[in-house]
This record gives sequence, structure tokens and C-alpha cells, in this order.
Amino acid sequence: MAVEPLERLFVRCHRDELLPLADLAGVAHRGVGLDLLARNLSRATRRLARHGLLNAVFGGGEGPDWLAVLRELSGDKQLGFGEIADAEVVIVRKAHAEAWARLTPDSRAELWRQLGLGGQPPESGVEAMQRAESSLGRAFGYVLTQTRESVTAAGRFPFVLLLALLPMGWCFQPFIILSVLLGANKSLRADRTRLVAMVMHVARLRQIVLRRITVGFVGSPSTGKDAGIRALFGIDSGNISPVAGSTRTVNIQQVPGATALYVVNTPGLGDVVQSVTDEARQVLSHIDVYIYVVNAEGGVQAREQADYRACRDTRKPVLALVNKIDLLRPRDKDRYLEDARHKLGAPADDFLAVAFDPMPELSPTPIGLEAVREWLVAALVSLDKDPTELPPLTPRASP
Repeated sequence: MAVEPLERLFVRCHRDELLPLADLAGVAHRGVGLDLLARNLSRATRRLARHGLLNAVFGGGEGPDWLAVLRELSGDKQLGFGEIADAEVVIVRKAHAEAWARLTPDSRAELWRQLGLGGQPPESGVEAMQRAESSLGRAFGYVLTQTRESVTAAGRFPFVLLLALLPMGWCFQPFIILSVLLGANKSLRADRTRLVAMVMHVARLRQIVLRRITVGFVGSPSTGKDAGIRALFGIDSGNISPVAGSTRTVNIQQVPGATALYVVNTPGLGDVVQSVTDEARQVLSHIDVYIYVVNAEGGVQAREQADYRACRDTRKPVLALVNKIDLLRPRDKDRYLEDARHKLGAPADDFLAVAFDPMPELSPTPIGLEAVREWLVAALVSLDKDPTELPPLTPRASP
């Protein structure tokens, strides 16, 4: 049986990311697993779309599918499944524009700052959204939906629509009609406002699923993780050092020029997870793709086996890399690599040999980067992530 599109989105999120939406929808989540929480959230969100009186007239059920909800709120009856993400952003943009006039000057300035824009925010909400979209470009949807400012628009159903939806027999009971209409209209406004707020939550989650990518570099000290991050992502941490233990903490950096591409550098997942802050631990739990780096000079020991297994246990894509292969004698290389892969238990398709910072006399540029990038692209596509977030490979950067 096909999975409902909204449920399909929720199961791709991290469980903790769903909790604010669950609280808004009144869905119990304590002790509930991700799959069941996603199913219950999908049903609750779509049931809300029946808007009180509609629910009473037509019955509960599971409500319309998410595409029907977006068609109603956006006014675009031709909206297709491939346009869901864009439609959600349009609704969020409209909600912000309509609520702009009701924001205090300080709230406007804060929202303007969160959008990454300088200068004085405009008086018009429509102009504010236009300027934000022009400035942010393809990052607009992600940045807009991640703002912390709680902005919703109170939607209304026309009074004549309410009258048309009432059963004809009620026309002989005018006082009952009046009381029902007054109560229902208030309920409809509240439900409509709540529904728009839920769309904003859903849009935020969808943009995270599509745009936010966290690549975790894991490995024992001095395996070359910093050199790999510099070669693949153009980030020079200034920490490329042959001294063992030079990377002692979890280091999180956003890739310059990317919308939401982050690189995490950690010496391991064992002792580190127990010693880092809650914030760093949460980042580690949100890693989408792991790159586990082994030093060709040191080989695969018990610690490497345990840390690699910890990465695999997350059920996220994991690429095992043997770095510094330029230091291996050619006649020993194939035997060494096969032995390393066997000890790790790595699938052949998820195992590569590289030299991120080779000896200049052996190679003027890093070895094996193209294959690593191809693996990353395939892994992101399998996760329904946007691989264009990855920066292009560039010539060897200056140390």
C-alpha cells in the first residue's frame, strides 16, 4: 500500500524534529516510535483540514490528502505532487507578508535579521518578502521556513459558504442556525489559523529534509580528516597537523556558499559522544552521511572497528576511506586495502582509497577525490537530498 505523502515526509525527519508539530496537533508522542508518530501526525494534520463545521457535516475520517490542503490554501487547483515544496513556501511567504503589519518594529527587525538581510526592514510585508527572495535566491525557501519568528495568518471562510454547507432542514430553525454559525465561524478561524501554522511547520521540515545536509567525518586522530574536509569542501580549519590527538572535540562548520551544508569533524563516536555537550550530541545524531577515515600507516585496530561499526549502526550511508595510500609501497597496496576492508567489514561499494594531502613529488593534487564525490552524490540522491549543495572539486588549495 502506498504511503501518504505527508507521512513519507515525516518518516524522513529526525524524531525530535517532529515533536513541536506533534504538540501543535495534539498528538501524543511519549514512548511512540518514529513510524507510528509519522502516521499519527499525518492523520491529525489532514483531519484538521476539515475545519470544524466541515468535520461535523461530512464526518471525520482521515481528512483530505496534503495536496488537497495545499490547493485550498494556495488557491491553485492545478497544483501537482512535484510542486508541493514550492506551494508550501508560497503559503509561508503569504502568511509572513500578511502578518508583517501586525508585528512590532522590534519583531520585524528580528525577522529581517534572521533572513540575513541588512538595513531597515520595509513597511510592506509584500515588499519584505520580495526583497528577501531576491537577495536569498535558491536559499529563500529554506531560510524563510527556518526563522524562529512565529507568524501565522488567520484564514477565513466566507459566511455564504458556511450557509451553503448547512443541511437544508435547518432553515426552519433560525435561532439554531445563528448560534451554530457564530460558534462555527469562530471555530473555523481558529482551525484555519492552526492549519496555516501546521503548514509552516511542515514546510520547515520539508526544507530541512531537502536542503540540510550534514556530513560527518569520523576517525582516529591523525587520519587526515582535516585534509579531507579541505580537499572536498574547501574548508581550511587550520588544524592539519601530524601530531596525534590534534582534533579533540566535535567541530561543526557550514560550507561557504551552501544553503545548509554542514561538515562535522569528530575523532570518534565512542568516548566523544559521552563527553561532548548536549548540543554537539544532537548534531551528531543528525548526521546524514558518514565518512570514516582510516590512516594507511596505522591500519585497522580495535578502536577503528568499534567506531566504524558505530557509524554503521546509525543506518545512515557510511563511506570507509583509507587515507595516505601514497605512503604504501605499490606491491603492498592491494593486499593492504583488502585486509583493511575485511577487518572493517565494509561493503566493496562503500570503500575507497585516497590521499587527501599526498607528498608533492608523488602527486600535485589529492588522489581519489572524484570517486569520493561521486559516492556522496549517490548517497544524497538515495536520501532525497539535493546534491547540488555539494561544492565542485577545485584544484589543490594552498596550505
